[in-house]
Amino acid sequence: MSTGQQTLVAAPLIADRRRWIEAAAAELGARIRGRVRVWEPLSRHTTFHIGGPADIFVEPVDVADLAETASFAREKGLPLKVIGNGSNLLVADRGIRGIVVRLAPRFNEVQWLPDGAIVGAGVRLGRLVKEATEAGLSGLESTVGIPGTLGGALATNAGTDTGSIGDLVVGATVLEADGEVREWSATQFAYRYRYSTLRAANATVVAARLRLEPAEREAIAAKVERLRAKRAGRQPLRAWSAGSVFKNPRGVAAGKVLDRAGAKGMRVGDAQVSRKHANFLINRGRATAADMVELIERAHALALRRYDIDLELEIELVGEH
Repeated sequence: MSTGQQTLVAAPLIADRRRWIEAAAAELGARIRGRVRVWEPLSRHTTFHIGGPADIFVEPVDVADLAETASFAREKGLPLKVIGNGSNLLVADRGIRGIVVRLAPRFNEVQWLPDGAIVGAGVRLGRLVKEATEAGLSGLESTVGIPGTLGGALATNAGTDTGSIGDLVVGATVLEADGEVREWSATQFAYRYRYSTLRAANATVVAARLRLEPAEREAIAAKVERLRAKRAGRQPLRAWSAGSVFKNPRGVAAGKVLDRAGAKGMRVGDAQVSRKHANFLINRGRATAADMVELIERAHALALRRYDIDLELEIELVGEH
């Protein structure tokens, strides 16, 4: 069959699918109060500023919207991906098929308590640290400089060398894979280094209760500034990146491994290993997901070849890579 004949056969199928997606989006839009869009570029919603379109992009306004969207996805047989600030994602150039739900900037309520807070999944960590400092509550300093939201942080047990967010969790309200909203205890998350059970369970945090310690505001503020300066001094915080690309192997930092292996400055197109921190890959402006994946593979191969260390990804690759 010639190329021309293949195009004639495929074109109606593509057009039919586009019409079906647009009709499905219109139907979902009539069922929820939040915004529903089609073919939304995900480069607008990731800190890498990379990523093709989502078939259907939803910004629910509340838990009822979120549950209805999950139910709709099951009805239509559509994959469902929930994101927050897009700070730990590399979205494929061809985008994501199905429905992408973005919780930020909604789900952003915070209720401060004498010994902690109840926090919506869409609340950015930077805001949480600032308000906790003003409230005289300590514990969130380990998240200073992390650009994500609470929901994303809980899914990956985000943190730094001073601690992880999972250490603070008392319990959470979670939308489970069956569409039911349930309460989880801290033990159900089974937290360990950069891991929680949320992904395996295909569950989404809606809100969580965190345990914090009362402390002097001035002392908390001083610690926050010290940690912020430390991170700014060694990480390219202003660059378009997704934070640390690889998890730290036991006993050594992935950045040190890559630095000693000579990875700093390596480039594929506009994707580059940061010269400031070798475990940060940055988009210099026009990097594609394909560029970034090739650079990740080269950095991984370099660590394996030089030190026999098989680095494991910390960021998540999603979509049609």
